[in-house]
Parts: sequence; C-alpha cells; structure tokens
Amino acid sequence: MIFVSVSISAEESTLQEKIEVAKKNWENFKFEFYISPVVIADVGIGISQRSKLKKFYHEGTFILHADLIPSIFEKDIKEFYKIYIWGGKYKSAYFKNADYSGFNWFFNVGFQLIFINIYGSAWIPFPDLALGCGYSWKLNNGHYFRLSADAGLKILISNIYLSYVW
Repeated sequence: MIFVSVSISAEESTLQEKIEVAKKNWENFKFEFYISPVVIADVGIGISQRSKLKKFYHEGTFILHADLIPSIFEKDIKEFYKIYIWGGKYKSAYFKNADYSGFNWFFNVGFQLIFINIYGSAWIPFPDLALGCGYSWKLNNGHYFRLSADAGLKILISNIYLSYVW
C-alpha cells in the first residue's frame, strides 16, 4: 500500500512543471493580422499553431476576414464603403527554415459569404480555395513581416497580402 501511494505521488507533476508545459505549448501559437490593399481592401486576423514535419516546418492558421468594397451606387457618403464579403479560411503554410523565415508556400481552404442586393438581399456562399507563396522576414522582436500572393477559386482570382505575425 505504501509503495503504491509513493509511486502515484512520484508520477504527479508539480504545479511549476505544469506551468512550464503550458508555456511551451502556448509558444507554438502565434497571431496574424493581414491587409490586402491591392484590388479590394481585404482585412483578416487569425490564430496560428506551429509544428515540425519531417522536412518542413508547418504553420496552420485559422483566419476570419472581411472585404471592404466601395459602392459607386450609394448616394450617402456614410454608406459609401460597405462590407459585402465575409469569410473564414484555414491557411496551411510550409517553411524550410526552423525560425519560420524566408520563402514559404501555402494553400487556403475556406468559404466566403457574399452579400447580393439586386433582387432582394441575400448572402451567397462561395468557396475560397487557393495556392500561394511568399517571403517571411523575422524582425528583431521575434515577430514577422510577410509578403505573399495567392491564386485560385475564390471571388478574386488572386490577391497580394501584407502580414504581421506576433
């Protein structure tokens, strides 16, 4: 009986060990904010988790985004810019460098909801499937600045993104 209770207490990790494990797991998470100022103002924010694969380093990011489209048919200046497209996507990026800098390639899988107001208001779903590549610069504070482009089956065939990852 004493042997069983001693072995059970020896297996239980201390509070400090649990905190250290939680800290290491949280370090695998990053946040990303991007804008796409080129064709349509697309803004997105996401949460990423990192992992090591056999030959590459993987970063998977869940992103929520919205496109701000100017409406040339609106007469009221307060209503000139409206969000007509909302979406969510999963971006799976692959890096060769362990510090997640340098050249990378990625693919997006998601959806977009488009607001149509022609013959009555309606939200129409549309796929967001794309392949892309980019370059990531690691900053002195451990954050990243990224420039990337993608093309695929989505509302706009391709787009260019400026991202900040922290």
